[in-house]
Amino acid sequence: LKCPDRGWGREMPRALICAQAFPPLLKQAGGVAKDYLALCRALIDGLGWEVTLLSPVHIAESGEKDVERWLNSGQLLHAPAWSLEAASNIGVAVFLDFFSIHNTCRLVQELLHGGHSICFIDDSCLRIAPIMLMRGLGLPSIATTHSDVPSHPAYRSSVVPRIIWWLHLASSFFATVHAACAKVYADLLWERYRIPVHSIWPPVLWSAEFQRPLEDFRERAIKERARWELMLGFSPRAVLLFAGRWSIEKRIHLLIEAVPEGCALVIVGDSDAEYADEIEATEHKHVLPLRGMLGAEDLRVAYAACDIFVSASTCETLGNTVVEAWSSGVPVAIQPAGGHLEFVKDNKNSYLVDFDNCEAARQRLSEIVAQGASLAVEPDLSKMGEHFRSLDFPAEIQRLLLGPALLQAEKWKQRSGWLWVWELLLRIWCLLACFVVWPMTAVWSRAYFAISCDPTFRYLEPGTAIEPAPSSMRSGKSGADRSEQKALLADNYPDLPLPGNRSPAGKRATPTGPCYTLLQSQ
Repeated sequence: LKCPDRGWGREMPRALICAQAFPPLLKQAGGVAKDYLALCRALIDGLGWEVTLLSPVHIAESGEKDVERWLNSGQLLHAPAWSLEAASNIGVAVFLDFFSIHNTCRLVQELLHGGHSICFIDDSCLRIAPIMLMRGLGLPSIATTHSDVPSHPAYRSSVVPRIIWWLHLASSFFATVHAACAKVYADLLWERYRIPVHSIWPPVLWSAEFQRPLEDFRERAIKERARWELMLGFSPRAVLLFAGRWSIEKRIHLLIEAVPEGCALVIVGDSDAEYADEIEATEHKHVLPLRGMLGAEDLRVAYAACDIFVSASTCETLGNTVVEAWSSGVPVAIQPAGGHLEFVKDNKNSYLVDFDNCEAARQRLSEIVAQGASLAVEPDLSKMGEHFRSLDFPAEIQRLLLGPALLQAEKWKQRSGWLWVWELLLRIWCLLACFVVWPMTAVWSRAYFAISCDPTFRYLEPGTAIEPAPSSMRSGKSGADRSEQKALLADNYPDLPLPGNRSPAGKRATPTGPCYTLLQSQ
């Protein structure tokens, strides 16, 4: 059972993070990417660890000053990995390809000679084999299920995503600590699949901007609100805000149809899906789509400039935007589903609104605005905001994730007698199973990537993954393909305001594109 040096007892312990999502990749995995940026900040700046990041992302282009500082100081080492870029009508995604020869060799090298005390791994596809390898080598792992994959449109497209999802769930049995982002999602995993969840991530504030006092942003928020009103062409009695990924599962079209009379909806974010193009083309007079992912400071200003944050999503495993909005002093009105139920108490600290019924949702939002969205849920709203702004995230990572995993690893080392024999047999079985699964998966996945037509795949060289250009993945799409996509959207989401199917609410005089150009220029 003698294993390579794990770094236990080192003055500065080192963690290996295997993550396919990290800034600047924000359009398709913004929440998870920000989670692992916050994790690196907690480990490096908060707990004094060193980190090796095995990732396909070009992290030097993240635009984060902390990342640049960590790379220059050597506290963060980037192990660039090969990846696959998958493109379809519903968007573009980047996947860490564990089974390429380069990535296999790099992972084994890190596990055997990297001196790591622990390994974190995100929702990487087919992660079961790497986790089995870690267990066989005696390296404790923390695997997190961040995404509710069955709620994504791609899950229903073919049998392959379903197979990958079930293997993903099976990997939790080999992880030292299997974590989730919210207790309600952990309960759902147990009820549906009998999958154990050992720990829950603390709520993530991915930037220090969200921990600053509310008064720091009031002046800029007033100016931003005035700019929105100029673009809208009227002064709304309340501004609703949605911020995040513009994809079908977020159901932004339901928000558009639920805006109360005299109010406005500002939509901030982006994605590479054609759904985002349709949202940007919306010309309702009370809706202002501002396409583009915002940095932390600008996003905090946007929260401060609105009256209510809204979300109709049913696929959130927590919803980082809820935490961000509360930290900015803004109440939320969100769909009562999934991770949204983790902290929100209806009419206590915020509001639950069923957007499936647009008329009822519009009436409910109108009542919320009339009574004063923030005043009606005080003082609980302010208490929640203060709680999140003052949360010691590094200490919570130590208590909830690192501590349990390292304690379990210490127990492995101290086993004797029959427990020692069991540990030995378990490690041997994991290694043998990994040696069988790895080449089979490598061959099968290469074949699938080569023959798949939807999505289509292309390989990206190690450490080069960045956000694709707005039209780079769809520039060759024919008019028939676009018509087919619009028909698919219309069939599945009949209320979606597609061109030619506008709401009778009317159109804004100024189209969205020039508005966004004006916003960028100012």
